[in-house]
Amino acid sequence: MTTTSATSSTFGNMSGSNASVLNSMSQQAAASLKQQQSQSALTGAGAQAASSQQSLTGTLNTFLTMLTTQLKNQDPMSPMNSSQFTNQLVQFASVEQQINTNTNLATLINLQSTDQQAAAINYVGKTVESSGSTLALQNGKADFSYTLPSQASQVTISIQDASGQTVATVPAPSLAAGTTQVAWNGTGLNGSTLPDGQYTLSIAATDTNQQPLTATTNVYGTVTGVTSNSTNGTELSMGSAAIPLSSVQSIVDPSTLTATPTA
Repeated sequence: MTTTSATSSTFGNMSGSNASVLNSMSQQAAASLKQQQSQSALTGAGAQAASSQQSLTGTLNTFLTMLTTQLKNQDPMSPMNSSQFTNQLVQFASVEQQINTNTNLATLINLQSTDQQAAAINYVGKTVESSGSTLALQNGKADFSYTLPSQASQVTISIQDASGQTVATVPAPSLAAGTTQVAWNGTGLNGSTLPDGQYTLSIAATDTNQQPLTATTNVYGTVTGVTSNSTNGTELSMGSAAIPLSSVQSIVDPSTLTATPTA
């Protein structure tokens, strides 16, 4: 009798311990998926879903092995509660369903990205207008425009290089409210000619009461290629400069831009 009681106690302890471990594993699987989902970007959804599926498969295999072992060695006088491990299996099924949803979403995103790149090829060779401050100096010329909400008393146009250093300033052709087009000839602060490439445009303006004015900028450039990355998705190359496809406002006739660059 003593032996039977001891054995029953041993199985009971093992059953309770394993049940706790199994429940913890199913909860960890769900928590892990939520963490991975919060960290994944849409452009990385495919790789993230594959990683999640692999992690889940390993955890589920371990879970089933432990569950089978527990069922084989459970105390006949105090069998394991079937509703408990059924609920745990349901949790795993729910996590797997979410991963499958992520995989399907990744497929749709990849298809959309492919379609965008195919459509973007039509821009190659054309001059486009885009919103933003990324300025492309091409063949010694860069076109841009700034828009003021009201009359300004002063407008300062600065151009920075990739390191954030101001390498050029451009005289403002107009202080009037509205849009003004400008052409920069690539001349730097010391009078030297700066190399073609990507620069950043900065506009500082004050109104007639010496209060700051917020100016918006558009830039122009000839598209030379199409690229894609995980940060901005599909991008249009303008020489060594690049702008997001989503920032494109229109295709323009180069002859309508400022003919004479401003020093």
